[in-house]
Amino acid sequence: MLRVKTGRWALHSKHEEADFTLKHFLQTNLTRPIRMVAFEPMVTCITLYNSFTYGVLYLLFGAVPIIFEQGKGWTPVEASLPFLAVLVGTLLAAAFNFGYSKLGWAPTGGQIFGLLAVGSSFLLIFQAGLNYLIDAYTHYAASAVASNTFMRSIFAAALPLVAQPLFNNLGVGYACTLLGLSAFVKSTLSADTLVLRGKTLTPGQLPKERVIHLEGLSAPRIGNRDRPDEDFSFEAREFLRVLLVGKEVKFSISRTVTTPPLEFGVVFAQTPNGVVDVGLEVVKAGWAKLREGGSKEEEEESGRRQLLKEAEAEAQAAGKGVWGTPVERHVEQGMPEDPAAFLQKYKGTPLDAVIEATPNGSTVRARLLLSPTEHQIVSIGIAGVRAPRSGNTSAEGASTGEEFGDDARYFVESRLLQRQIKVTLLSLPTPTVAPSAFGSTASTTPASSPTMFLGTIAHPAGNIAALLLQTGLAKVVDWHAGFLSQSPTPTMMAELRKAEGEAKAARRALWRSLPMPAPGAAAVAAQQAKDSKWDGVVTRVWGADMLSVLKTGDTVERRLQLSSVRQPRASDPRLAGLQAEGKELLRKKLIGKHVHVLIDYVKPAEGDFEARDCATLKTVNGGNVAELLVERGYVSVMRHRQGDEQRSSEYDKLMAAEAKALAEAKGVHSGKDFPLGRIIDASESAQKAAPFLSSFKRAGRTPGVVDFVASGSRFKIFIPKQDTKITLVLAGIRAPRTARNPSEKSEPYGQEAATFVSRRCLQRDVEFSVEANDKTGGFIGKMFLGKDDVAVMLVREGLAKIDEYAAGSKELTEAQDEAKRAKKNLWKSFDPEAEAETNGHSNGHAAAPVSARKEYVDVVVSDVRGGGETPFSFAVQILANGGIPALESLMSELTVHHNGADGVPANFVPRSNDVVSAKFSADDTWYRARVRKSNPAKKEAEVLYIDYGNSETIPFSRLRPLAPQFKGLEGQAKEATLSFVNLLGSETEYGLDALDRFRDLCEGRQLVANIDARDPNLLHLSLFDPADPSSSMAHESSINVALVREGLARIDVRSRFRSAYPAVVKALDEALKEAKRSRAGAYELGDVLED
Repeated sequence: MLRVKTGRWALHSKHEEADFTLKHFLQTNLTRPIRMVAFEPMVTCITLYNSFTYGVLYLLFGAVPIIFEQGKGWTPVEASLPFLAVLVGTLLAAAFNFGYSKLGWAPTGGQIFGLLAVGSSFLLIFQAGLNYLIDAYTHYAASAVASNTFMRSIFAAALPLVAQPLFNNLGVGYACTLLGLSAFVKSTLSADTLVLRGKTLTPGQLPKERVIHLEGLSAPRIGNRDRPDEDFSFEAREFLRVLLVGKEVKFSISRTVTTPPLEFGVVFAQTPNGVVDVGLEVVKAGWAKLREGGSKEEEEESGRRQLLKEAEAEAQAAGKGVWGTPVERHVEQGMPEDPAAFLQKYKGTPLDAVIEATPNGSTVRARLLLSPTEHQIVSIGIAGVRAPRSGNTSAEGASTGEEFGDDARYFVESRLLQRQIKVTLLSLPTPTVAPSAFGSTASTTPASSPTMFLGTIAHPAGNIAALLLQTGLAKVVDWHAGFLSQSPTPTMMAELRKAEGEAKAARRALWRSLPMPAPGAAAVAAQQAKDSKWDGVVTRVWGADMLSVLKTGDTVERRLQLSSVRQPRASDPRLAGLQAEGKELLRKKLIGKHVHVLIDYVKPAEGDFEARDCATLKTVNGGNVAELLVERGYVSVMRHRQGDEQRSSEYDKLMAAEAKALAEAKGVHSGKDFPLGRIIDASESAQKAAPFLSSFKRAGRTPGVVDFVASGSRFKIFIPKQDTKITLVLAGIRAPRTARNPSEKSEPYGQEAATFVSRRCLQRDVEFSVEANDKTGGFIGKMFLGKDDVAVMLVREGLAKIDEYAAGSKELTEAQDEAKRAKKNLWKSFDPEAEAETNGHSNGHAAAPVSARKEYVDVVVSDVRGGGETPFSFAVQILANGGIPALESLMSELTVHHNGADGVPANFVPRSNDVVSAKFSADDTWYRARVRKSNPAKKEAEVLYIDYGNSETIPFSRLRPLAPQFKGLEGQAKEATLSFVNLLGSETEYGLDALDRFRDLCEGRQLVANIDARDPNLLHLSLFDPADPSSSMAHESSINVALVREGLARIDVRSRFRSAYPAVVKALDEALKEAKRSRAGAYELGDVLED
């Protein structure tokens, strides 16, 4: 029209631009609504919701006539009149939505009112959905409404078809209820009582529960602690349990009782044969009887009661259920009288059981079906886990549980409660505690009777303990690893650890507050893990739980403590022997062997103990060292706090090993005493060593174990077969001296020599032979590591030199020549082509002619003094004329005399030069001594022990008058000095080295001395090593000359008897030249002593 009036034929509407082809028509009107309902979530949801309400409305059109015709006896016309209520409800649109679920059981007025509410609700829901679609999809509103119309029409066509069979089969009331209330069956208390649980609607909020008693029925009751099971109660309950527990049912409440609060109703369940009335099925099986009389609701539903009566009559006639003969069954409520014996009988055997209750997430109450006539009801803790304590919601003693406690209980309850499963009993919650490895005594308080068993629960759906851990609702219990390893599922603990790890990683439930790893923490952790794993060689075993390992490529040993285990204390008189056995086991298996090390954690410093690496050590075959010790009972496993990650990486295996040792009563778990055997120290003193010398010589090569390395040539050796230890000094060589304490300084290459032999010999099995012993009790001889002579090994490495008196040993000479050629260590500066230089003799004032003396005596250097401001001097004991045997006899008698004597005599005050008995502070033994100085004010005196030459200051309380019978023997210690030379003193920086060298060569050793001159109270001696055959032939081989050669002594050019010993003077000059040439000792930096 507009185009006609205006004459503008180009005018048109937007609609006229559309393509009106058949393809466009089909896309617009057919496929678009389908696409929208398929791909538009809001269209899909609203369409389904509207379709359901629309279908219910149409179902109502078929249901209402049936309700009023069958239930009320109305005519078809009268039965159609209630539809007017739907019309009124639609017009009113009232917000009443509760009547439909009670529709089938309500009186007539309530039914009419319910229909009014249905009409109101329908309009509110239906119209709201359509309005939303139109407002949301303005341009495509028609397509959205079309999809809605299409879907609701399908529902409206389908649902009315089920009205007739639904109401005819179930009855009016139950058919209406079927569209109303539903729940899951949590448990069955008896054949006529159910516990229903609703669906979880809000995350984190547990569903509601209610107890429903089946209307009109009475069944036998299950017993408790106060009363036994009634006849047939278990079978009846089992019938209903198998039928319903864990399944969804429909129910309706027919009536309620206020006191006590009870709800009665009818329950419908889906079975393979369709939807059934649960109460009717119970009666048919004979497990319940009808109650006498009936409620008003039962009378109104007389058709159902008639069916129940017919079913009861049939069951009674067939002798089913309670109408049959009862089974005599013994049911024990609670723990057995002897839980340990019960456990011993059934331990490790899978038992059929029904879970009766779940007090918390890790504890269940189970009925053990031991036999058809014997049941045992016990509490069982789920092995390996502990869940938080759940709350108690009962009227009496209501309490709040721990966080997530109720969630854990619900988790387990929904999966296990009243399910028939397999239970395996493994342990009691209070296992036998291992005897303490620390000397403490076990408590004498009697243990309380256990209230539960610990075991595993096998469920077809999986491991409930692992599932509980995986959700973060429980934590692993460490000590359960022991008995779990002995169970039919020995790998279960690993599964539990993995599940807990997943919960921690996801921060679930109990782990939600676990700190998140910092940025880059993964890379740091990976690097730490890499650094904590390394390989090495075991160099020393300190005890049953501590070792030293030399990392591959390193030069410094690392002391490691085995993670999570602890050895008995060495001071524990009961178990010290066990500690020694564990140490010996490690020595035999690990010393010198390669191991794989994993540092688990660092034990912080505590008190006097420094921080220490705690590690898991494995042999090349993969064996865990700590596990071996635990399994044999040599060490115990430490109990860590829950959540403490500072533990062994294989803690569960350690617990399993301890459980095995406990079961077999090994070691610390045996209750036996393991005292440490008495070990004799044959080198305690020269007197103690003497009787052993001849037996060692006769034995030849004797097997032993190197227990300690004091220096490159001095060892402590333990002889297992004799329970004896000795000090062995290698014969024929001189190894550099090592520092004995931090204040001392090692000789050059002294530490290297000690390290060399330690790495090869310490705690190794060796053989040794003895040639002689020294004054201190040490034995001089050879030591063999396999076929190798240790002395030759040292000399070949240039870490020791041939003793001049052992120069005749061909093997040692060849080894030293080899070291010289290679210029190893001590021979680093060796110059084989250096020409000998001759030093002129001093032109000082000549002394009066003195004739040479040849007075050779056997001596022992008993004391060496010097250092600081104290000048060098020493004392010797001359082994002649029976001097030493007489002294030994005197010492024995002196000891006996003072052991039986009284205390200090009254008014005893020692004076200078008095010869007294003095109790030496180092060993608390009595010796003869001369008082040098007495200080009555301080009540102390300086004494000189006349038989050994050493001195000290001691209090008067350690002095006694010397009895006359002990004064006859002359003092055996003689003051002496070196002939022809002066040992370097403290005025030079080499004084201490010279003193240490002299001690190393002479102190405590039996030597040969030539008394070159005698002064009052002083002997001038040339000292010789008797092991060197050439020493008895010429002074040139004396220790005096050797000290000059080593640059540790000066030539005494003013010695008055030099002229009598020209050969000695010449030897001294040659030694001096060699010292300077080789830059030995004080000549290290040149001729610093020339002035």
